[in-house]
Amino acid sequence: MHRVASRQNVHRGREAKTPLYRAYCTFWRQSPRRKGQARRREALHHGLLDLRLPRHVVLVASLLACAPIDVSNTVTVRPREGPARTFGGEQLVARDFVADYVQIGGRLLVELRAQPSCVSTRHVPVLRVDEVHRSARGFVIWDFALGTFTGAFAGLAFAQPQLFSHRLVDGRGREVHDYTGAYVVGGVFSAICVGLLSAGIVDALRSRDTTRYADAFEVELGPERPCTDSEATALAERALRLIVADGVIELDAITDAGGRARFELPPWTEAIPSSGRVPAIIEVARPTGGDVEPRVLVLSLRVPFVGMSDAHTGRADTRAAAEAREALAPLEPREPNTEAVEGPAPEPR
Repeated sequence: MHRVASRQNVHRGREAKTPLYRAYCTFWRQSPRRKGQARRREALHHGLLDLRLPRHVVLVASLLACAPIDVSNTVTVRPREGPARTFGGEQLVARDFVADYVQIGGRLLVELRAQPSCVSTRHVPVLRVDEVHRSARGFVIWDFALGTFTGAFAGLAFAQPQLFSHRLVDGRGREVHDYTGAYVVGGVFSAICVGLLSAGIVDALRSRDTTRYADAFEVELGPERPCTDSEATALAERALRLIVADGVIELDAITDAGGRARFELPPWTEAIPSSGRVPAIIEVARPTGGDVEPRVLVLSLRVPFVGMSDAHTGRADTRAAAEAREALAPLEPREPNTEAVEGPAPEPR
């Protein structure tokens, strides 16, 4: 007949086992195996579950998604079939001046007239090609490269979750893994991968080159000539500057209502040329002031200015001066051609 243990005997048995269990736990904690497991568990905390890392990665992904696009345009014109058209007749391009002058000793009298110059215009049909070049500065490559890296990292977290999870050891020495951290890491990096790949696709679409075609007309200008509907008018109330011999003498004057002005020339103290004449120019100020007209009048004055009783007359025209400058412009020197010219070899005699 079996006897049932009383509660008092059971309690005494537990009290007897308690010191032995405590000694076992103390021995287990101090054992090299237990210390090695603790070190390995601490070493497996890679910091991947820290919330600061995903924030930085998300910030970088957002910056890559907003990649700057450099845009440059190249416009070319191609000929197009069609008749040429004429609109509006003549077009004003410049304002020429004509001056009749009289030199009596050191006194120079000038009478100026303004003559507008026009050109005929012709509109020729052309094809306008506008090529737009866009560049993302290599951000598209970075988007896809980082997206591939984060996607591979997320795949590793899902394929090997024990590498990114906490490793615990129970009282019997068995290892237990908590895969929650691994799945969180995999989900976060998967979202970052999707964002980077989407940013790369968007940047690739934004950085595409485009070409636009449009029908247009190119304006061709004819030769410059005096306007047919306008006549030469007196240049009234305009400031003039007389420059003699490249700045040896500079004088200012203002024309009256009839376009006349007078300059009082000082005595000539420089060497007298053999021809007895020195060049001079007259600059005409713009009506708004602060600047001069691009075309000047070229005169020829007799020296010395003192002791001369006879009168010297002449006419200056800005159109003639422009034509003279174009005719006297020096030709650009050409370098000799030293390259070898291919051809048949001479036959020996």
